[in-house]
Amino acid sequence: MIFCSPLPQTGFIKRIRYRRPVVLAAIAIISAGLSLNVTAVQAERPIAVYVKSAIAHGLGWLTKHQKTSGTFPCNRNDRPAVTSLAVMAFLARGYTPGTGPHHQVIDRGINWVLEHQLPDGYITVPGGTMYDHGISTVMLSEAYGVANPTLRKRIGKVLAKAVALILAAQKNSRGIFAGGWRYQPTATDADISCTGWQLMALRGAADCGAAIPAAAIKNGIAFVLRDANVNGGFAYQPGGPPGRARTGTGILALELMGQRNSHQAIAGGDFLLNHPLSPNENFYFYAVYYCSQAANELGGKYYQQIYGTIRHELIHLQNSNGSWTPKDGIEQQGSKAYATAMAVLALCVPYHYLPLYQR
Repeated sequence: MIFCSPLPQTGFIKRIRYRRPVVLAAIAIISAGLSLNVTAVQAERPIAVYVKSAIAHGLGWLTKHQKTSGTFPCNRNDRPAVTSLAVMAFLARGYTPGTGPHHQVIDRGINWVLEHQLPDGYITVPGGTMYDHGISTVMLSEAYGVANPTLRKRIGKVLAKAVALILAAQKNSRGIFAGGWRYQPTATDADISCTGWQLMALRGAADCGAAIPAAAIKNGIAFVLRDANVNGGFAYQPGGPPGRARTGTGILALELMGQRNSHQAIAGGDFLLNHPLSPNENFYFYAVYYCSQAANELGGKYYQQIYGTIRHELIHLQNSNGSWTPKDGIEQQGSKAYATAMAVLALCVPYHYLPLYQR
């Protein structure tokens, strides 16, 4: 048994084995008329030595700056989201908990996150949000498949409650926000940013074998599609203007939830081609994470141009000590640990070690 909490099975997606190349096949049948042609995992693209060096340097900085508690430094209270992103950076490079290089860093981070789940399933700290919860759930779903049996059992218990909270919170959204998520589980509105993380968390849990309600996926996709701009790109909320970080989120959400090469995703890719990222813009590191993953999913010219530009800029922006420095006021709350984790995750896209982002 994968998850310890008994979730009802009627009307749920069938169980999917971890790392199965066609893991989206069951999810894809949710939407009428959607092609069942699910692309297999791509072969690794050549990774330049200087990129490997930048990744190693960034992970070295994270290793040196992890606290004894297992967290990574923030300019505000220690946050599960920042610690989870840092752990994912190591997993994205192929490092694992329990054994091998950096395993102590990974183990401490995972343990700290596991210890910060509230009785109702919410993974957060005082002042935290659904960002903490969604990102932490994504990280735990990725760690689940490479953990030893003892750790896997602990992760499974936490994941079961975390997924149940995500599903319950989705039911609170109303009207044009129905199907999405917002900063807190009780919110009645939604935004594409929080929604993206919760959908990825559900996809990651499905990869681990969790049974996810078909309606939850369908309703989440419907909210993302309402954020799509008629001229390309995705808005923060329905009716708003498109933005680069939001567009990366929208593309990735649709691609991961089975809507491969949809009109909205392709239009979003064209938007990113016509509006390249700038290191001086707000939420730059958030955008490089999402846009690099989105470009990988779309492939072809989108990967070559969007990811190629991101890679070049990140190499140029890396500090001599291996870290990256966020310039945006809100991103500065996460400090260099947040920016470094996001940069490494973007640079590690060609490795395809994280099953959640495999095509």
